[in-house]
Amino acid sequence: MRANHKGYAFLVVLVLVMLAGFVTSKIAESGTHQHALQLEQQARQSQILDHIRSGLLGFAANQGIHSQSHLGHLPCPATIPEGPPQTTCLAKPWAYLPLHSKTGINYLNQGISAGKHELQPSASKNWQYAVSAQLLQPNALGWSRWVDYSKPAMQIRIPAQHNRIEENIVAVVAQAIQNTGEHHYDVTPPYMLIRVNELRAHMANAQIHLLRDTLSNTNNPPHENLIETPGKSNTYTPVNSNCACRCTKTKCTCTCDASGQWVSTSSEQATCTSTPESPCIFAGPASLKSRWPVSRFEPVAASNKSCRPTQRQECPLSANSTACTCDFSWPDNTKADLANFQITHSPDHSMVVNQVQP
Repeated sequence: MRANHKGYAFLVVLVLVMLAGFVTSKIAESGTHQHALQLEQQARQSQILDHIRSGLLGFAANQGIHSQSHLGHLPCPATIPEGPPQTTCLAKPWAYLPLHSKTGINYLNQGISAGKHELQPSASKNWQYAVSAQLLQPNALGWSRWVDYSKPAMQIRIPAQHNRIEENIVAVVAQAIQNTGEHHYDVTPPYMLIRVNELRAHMANAQIHLLRDTLSNTNNPPHENLIETPGKSNTYTPVNSNCACRCTKTKCTCTCDASGQWVSTSSEQATCTSTPESPCIFAGPASLKSRWPVSRFEPVAASNKSCRPTQRQECPLSANSTACTCDFSWPDNTKADLANFQITHSPDHSMVVNQVQP
């Protein structure tokens, strides 16, 4: 009988051990599954944040092509989840990431068309978002569209990562953002940061694109906006010579800071050299002889758009009482940084834009 009891006891212990092993196995399996789901979620969040980063950098470049915005400008936060960006936000530059933000058409219909610009591939998460004051300076209309890198960048603290500090930040997207002081924020992961130097490098690439586009519409140098670089053969420095024409219904008056070679597209094909003291006056649409493209024209909101050039290199006569003013220079968003670039005239006659140290 005692032997039977021992047998039963052993059997019970064996069953309990098997049950414990099964339960432990299920717990481990569940833990592994939960860990796999967590890794999958983290990978998805990382993918979304990478998409948001690309969207914001793309917005900063595309919006900068529009002459009413500075290169590097980022949209204001939205006041509600998935809402539109605010027009002005310098008083409170943190809230929610806008689901959509519009980019505009520049004066010459070049660049990106106006429409919705996707910043987030999924509306399932209400990402919070903050922008540095550098990228939200007011323009003449009071809109937060101008950029001033002399203003303070943001400082970000991540309490979940042993209070790690990140400095020189221009934008942050995170699960949660708390303002802790002027230009200081605490963020809750997951998060994404855009640094000042990262944004500026991306904008320099956009400027190179704008310079190349301008050069693709000109004759070979040297000419008014492109002068020889001393001591370097086939190398030129871009300059802004402030060449411009003012055209009424009957004539165009054109001048540059230095001498300028002009040509009229009237039937007489008149040519002229202007000086700062002596402008060229033509009886028809005018352009630089180098075929330099119009970089900006006004007015842009004329009811019949009479001042919009029909040819990129020509300033048209006005069709009404308002004169047309055309600038023949580099795009507005490159003028402040022209010293950072050099142009090389290669043997195949192509123009290569190189970035140099300022």
